Amino acid sequence: MKIVLTVLGYLRWHYGKAIYSLSNIWVNFLYLIFEYFSIKLLFENYFSPWKRMTDNYPKKINLKEYFYTFTTNLIMRIVGLIMRSLLIIIGLICYVLLALLYPLAVIIWLILPIVIFILIIQGFLIILK
Repeated sequence: MKIVLTVLGYLRWHYGKAIYSLSNIWVNFLYLIFEYFSIKLLFENYFSPWKRMTDNYPKKINLKEYFYTFTTNLIMRIVGLIMRSLLIIIGLICYVLLALLYPLAVIIWLILPIVIFILIIQGFLIILK
């Protein structure tokens, strides 16, 4: 009788509280991916220079120096735009993949007790042969 109560308690936990916990864990993973890649921050600083690498404009009026500084700053902004775009794309791909894997994880979790039961029965059959 104790084994039946234990199995029923396990199944109640497995198909009740554990699925709820799995969903909470998955939401935390999605939040982690979003924060790990800093997607919001990357969008906020989308046109900023990469790693704040800029040149200061000359104090004296010198057209050659001014053009050189402008070109350098423009290139750093373009590099920043490209790098941020790549990081955003990689982060969103990871986010979508993780979101798409959730139904698979739930399906595996739901059939796991059945698989364990089948494997136990097969083990007993192998022992009895």
